[in-house]
Amino acid sequence: MENLCLKVNYFKKKLKLTNMQISKLANLPVATVERIASGRTKNPNLRTLKAMAAVFECSLDELMNLQDMTKPYYLDEQTAEIAQKIYNDESLKALYSAVQTLSFENLQAVIGLAERLNILQEQNLYLKNK
Repeated sequence: MENLCLKVNYFKKKLKLTNMQISKLANLPVATVERIASGRTKNPNLRTLKAMAAVFECSLDELMNLQDMTKPYYLDEQTAEIAQKIYNDESLKALYSAVQTLSFENLQAVIGLAERLNILQEQNLYLKNK
């Protein structure tokens, strides 16, 4: 249940709900929802989990991350799209792996090179279409 707070926050953002709204819909104290969403409560009781799953319209397994442990849950769609692109493209995986260990200065240099390459590519496309 370590990912419970991540899952709760995922569903909160997806459904555009506040802790107060979840509290009212689930008939739970707002403090309980806040503690779960912040990760302070690691092991809520079954009644609480069922109530929250009903609000999120998901199964207990999905809420507790037991159903599909390989499927990541992201707090925003843009992060999910980027992760999916990296996962599907071997060259992006290699690039991501290579830049993970770079110092801040070297990472900034790589970003500068990528930006210059983008500009050159745009200029070439512009000249080609002229």
